[in-house]
Amino acid sequence: MAAHLSETLLTFNFFKHDTMRPTYYSLFLGCLTVLFTIYCSPFKAQNTTDINLIKQEKKKQEIDSIIKAYASINKFNGTALVHYQHTTFFEKSYGWQDAEKKLPNQNKSIYQIASLTKSFTALTIIKLCEEGKLSVKDPVSKFIPDYPRVSEITVEHLLTHSSGIYEALRNKEYFRLLHTTEPITKSREISFFKDEPLDFKPGTQFSYTNSGYILLGIIIEKITGQTYEEAVTKMILHPLKMTHTGFDYPSLKSPYKTIPYSYLSKTKQEKTEIWNPELTGPAGQIYSTAEDLYKYYKGLRDYSIVSKESLKKATTPYLSGYGYGWFIDDLYGKKLINHGGNIEGSTSYFAMLPDDDICIILLNNITSKKLEKAGNTILAALLDQPYNLPKPKKEITLDGSVLKKYAGNYELSEDTVIHILNENGQLFIQNNNDPKIRMLAEKEDVFFLPDDDTEISFIFKKDEKDVIIIKKGLSSKTAEKL
Repeated sequence: MAAHLSETLLTFNFFKHDTMRPTYYSLFLGCLTVLFTIYCSPFKAQNTTDINLIKQEKKKQEIDSIIKAYASINKFNGTALVHYQHTTFFEKSYGWQDAEKKLPNQNKSIYQIASLTKSFTALTIIKLCEEGKLSVKDPVSKFIPDYPRVSEITVEHLLTHSSGIYEALRNKEYFRLLHTTEPITKSREISFFKDEPLDFKPGTQFSYTNSGYILLGIIIEKITGQTYEEAVTKMILHPLKMTHTGFDYPSLKSPYKTIPYSYLSKTKQEKTEIWNPELTGPAGQIYSTAEDLYKYYKGLRDYSIVSKESLKKATTPYLSGYGYGWFIDDLYGKKLINHGGNIEGSTSYFAMLPDDDICIILLNNITSKKLEKAGNTILAALLDQPYNLPKPKKEITLDGSVLKKYAGNYELSEDTVIHILNENGQLFIQNNNDPKIRMLAEKEDVFFLPDDDTEISFIFKKDEKDVIIIKKGLSSKTAEKL
């Protein structure tokens, strides 16, 4: 190529006094342009590729930093998978699968996905609609004729949490049984809410309720002649080859099964019971892995389970931005389809930006009310939007005169009294005769405990008893001052 270039230059020199100089001059410039293009194009392409790789690596580091920030405040312990730019962009696990045995979480770890189960239940109903076996406008009485007031309630009301049906978790016996392995029949399960009055006229309000999805599971069984588990497996899990997804977590035997923790830190481990899957059922019993849920995302994206038209209808917001088993939100002007799951010891968050082919899958084996926030922070990073990282709670100092108003005895129940003690300018909390624990002030009237997930808030109202609200994990209890 160098010889050719020399010949071209000599030719140009020879004709420099010729009357046709402009023509040969143009020819020379053309040759140089071609040579420049030939030599430089590969370098330009390589340079662009290098820049893209650098950007991708920075994004991965950014995602890792976000998750570590949540892990540092004991709000992330699990697996994260991010689909971005048409590939599995990020997949990494954090913390312990079994803290006692020092087994770390890994990408094959299995987690309970809790209320993300509702999207599977809704998708099964949609599939049955496509097969002509029911309509979302059908009254529930068509399938469960002995259920009270179902002539007013449609399948769509159940899907969109607009039925007004009483929430089963409000029943104390139902909540007690959640923490047992006691077998529960379907008739007993619905007895916890079926005779309660409706909270509102069906179709007029949104109220998130597990009860409605329990009824959807019964409808699926009535139509298919199969158990709920068999129907979902046949219609969704088998076609998508989700081989590590199932329903009976207590009975699961797998080296990848995660232990659920209500709280987990470097110095503290609080295990919690696995909720009874016979009660959570179609509202929250499924377990899975990040990689299986990635198959679920691709099945939704590629319309391999239900049609584009059906999925569009399912992800259309109805009351309060809820569709058929999905929350639909606006995020930076983009459509965000998402659902979380939160039970004691297990948390999930699954989010899709369909227009950008982005999916976030976060699975934890701890109680964490921050997982949705973590997921949306990752989305902000991917979309080059500003965000804030979480910070550990910091203790502030309150004046001694302020601390006096908190001291006293508060009745939590007939047999439980909470003592708030003011000793030498410090506050302590004591449950009956248990050891006392120092309370740290986050701000006036709001306190937290060291290395714990407990928040204690004081409420003072004129002409009413002083009250403390104790929040730990998903539970919230109120005690009045004696």
